[in-house]
Amino acid sequence: MTPGERLALLKKEQGSLAKVLATENETTYLIYTDNGDIVYKSTKPPTEDAIGDNELATLKTTDCKIIDENKKGMGQFSIDKDEHGVCHIVLKTYEMDKFTATGNFLTEVKPGSSKVFDVKVHVTGAAITVTIHANTIKKNTTEHNLKFYATEKGDPHFVIDQFLIDGTALHKTKKVTIPHTLTDIADISIYTSKIYDKYVRV
Repeated sequence: MTPGERLALLKKEQGSLAKVLATENETTYLIYTDNGDIVYKSTKPPTEDAIGDNELATLKTTDCKIIDENKKGMGQFSIDKDEHGVCHIVLKTYEMDKFTATGNFLTEVKPGSSKVFDVKVHVTGAAITVTIHANTIKKNTTEHNLKFYATEKGDPHFVIDQFLIDGTALHKTKKVTIPHTLTDIADISIYTSKIYDKYVRV
């Protein structure tokens, strides 16, 4: 059955397109990892390929309003399964000692010159792009993975989302871009565990 045929059948059963859409939007599907991180959210059921090795939570759309109404990114929330196997959406909280336990204090990536840098971070409305300078690669042959944290502005204690940049890919292409679900990017700060000398945000 094609999507059009299915829609026509549902309209016949329920009487109007508005009722069909209302019914289909009553349920929200969330794919989440073993750690509870949400990687997919939609009112459309995901395919088995999309789920992969992850878990699927099926919730009432009204129970998912915590994500949409707080104007926060999906990465700020996780799925917590209680002792009865019921899934709940919870706001992530991060304590600073999680980041400093190994001695790696977080450093803010502050705005700076786009020409003088070891690592440059550019955040747009849809993606974060990390660029490593060619001279930095020459001086540092070790292909370090880089982790960046998007936080409330000036507050590294409240992490909104986090991004892992593959060191091998970064050294090979000098630039890696990954999508994000952040909102209000002007009101966030970027922090990292400092590996190289000069980081700038542009």
